[in-house]
Amino acid sequence: MTKELLDNGFLHLTDQTEEQLNELINSLGQVIFTTDVLVKPESKGMVTSARGLDYHTDHHKAKYIIWYCYKQTDLGGDSILIDAKKIYDQLSDDHKQQLTGIELFEHKIFPDDKESYPFVATDENGKRKFYYSFWLVKNEDKRNPAMLEFQRLIKQTEPIRLNLKERDILVVDNHRIFHGRTPIEGSKDRFLKRFWLTANNL
Repeated sequence: MTKELLDNGFLHLTDQTEEQLNELINSLGQVIFTTDVLVKPESKGMVTSARGLDYHTDHHKAKYIIWYCYKQTDLGGDSILIDAKKIYDQLSDDHKQQLTGIELFEHKIFPDDKESYPFVATDENGKRKFYYSFWLVKNEDKRNPAMLEFQRLIKQTEPIRLNLKERDILVVDNHRIFHGRTPIEGSKDRFLKRFWLTANNL
């Protein structure tokens, strides 16, 4: 499982118990935040709306995101994934350089969060990591040619599409894989539990 996660940036497991979920969490890292992902009509939050979500990463402190599916709606709610590393590798050297100077607004959750965080950074192992949400791009960077080219490549990339079933687990490398979802329609009784994890040394 570790090799598949390292190679592909994500891992999809079917028919897993909560005990197996906890074993997986403990093998990957430490939980720093949990969220119930379900539709709340009165909520203004995107994660608890029925709307589709465009590609993004979650908070940069989360190396891994794990979702455990308790129930899936009978229409929609597909998880969609794209590999930001593969998109970045298609850019010219000039565009890559421009992106290293861009910072996005911080997705403020924790007390020590700052005002902004780099779009492209390097982790302690020298690997590139990405932080992206189109709604967090600063106005002065929205017309940057490198950002526009990156977003163009996102739109022309065919995503990995998964419709999680009851007891399915999805793990993504939050520093590499951009995720989103299709609109939650039909019964709208979809319920996932989301975990943000820091990483153990794999």
